Amino acid sequence: MQPPGHYDDALKGWVLSRYADVSAALHDGRLCPVSSSTETVPSREEVSTQHEVRTQTLTACSGQQIKIWQIQFKELARQMMARLCSGTRADIIGNFAEPWALEVALIVTGANKGDRVRLNALAREISTAAADPANQLLSERAKTADDELARRLQSSRIPMSGPAFVALSQTLPSFLANAWLVLLQNPRQLERLREEPDLMPVAIEELLRYAGLAHTLFRRASSSIKLAGVTIERGDRVMLKLASANRDPAQFNNPDSLDLSRRDGPQLALGAGMHSCAGALLIKTLAAIATAYFVESVSGLDHTFPIEWKGGTGFRSPKALYVVLRDVLTVPPAAIGA
Repeated sequence: MQPPGHYDDALKGWVLSRYADVSAALHDGRLCPVSSSTETVPSREEVSTQHEVRTQTLTACSGQQIKIWQIQFKELARQMMARLCSGTRADIIGNFAEPWALEVALIVTGANKGDRVRLNALAREISTAAADPANQLLSERAKTADDELARRLQSSRIPMSGPAFVALSQTLPSFLANAWLVLLQNPRQLERLREEPDLMPVAIEELLRYAGLAHTLFRRASSSIKLAGVTIERGDRVMLKLASANRDPAQFNNPDSLDLSRRDGPQLALGAGMHSCAGALLIKTLAAIATAYFVESVSGLDHTFPIEWKGGTGFRSPKALYVVLRDVLTVPPAAIGA
């Protein structure tokens, strides 16, 4: 069982790790989203701006817009997978997930495609710092990179274009690396998904639960709250342990097992409630498209290349994922949806 809510003197804040507690906290509007280093409660103006930006993002990434983008995303995936030679070995992250995700980021943000190399380099610096938040040098570099990225994307069609570009070009392939490694380590589940492509939407939810990147979300209480059996005072720091909540046996049956048909509760990897990830539908759609090509194109892990990891306390993922490609790199239309 996960431990109850408690105050951690070293972390200077409340720690919630049980599914029910984390879910309740995510749905409580009195707990304001902040970064790991924020020491104050966001002002009303800041909270209002957060809500406005989220609403704008939901509009820009509506279900109808995503359906339009899907055509381009799928064709890009088809073209990039076709460049790989069937029956050979390849790094499926460096040769497929990363370049595909970069092109997706360029399309969604409307960025100058001729600027892709610089934009990708800036996004990588920001992502590297987020993965290892304790590294002060990386944090300083990320601030400079963030400013430049914002300038280069200031004419973007979507709000918060810088964070969106980072999430799509860097965070997405990092998640895919984790998810695909898990599938390769569970060959029966991989084969099941290949045989039952209609499972894909549920499978993505399970992969987010089991292999999601974010370990912790941070909040500051805007007023006194009784939650998880404790009283959280105004201004208190609260840490929501997503990874622990997503493995809580009180919510999930056999939580340490991968079950691509699992239906015993919504995962929390992308948050929940009014502050959940505004791009969640887009992320899930993209993960499903890429994973369909992965499932149909990969036969197994190439064990001659040991797994090397990147990241830190923020999140970790394989640097590369060397796989053996199947003899036929073809994806049936049913595998990637309508």
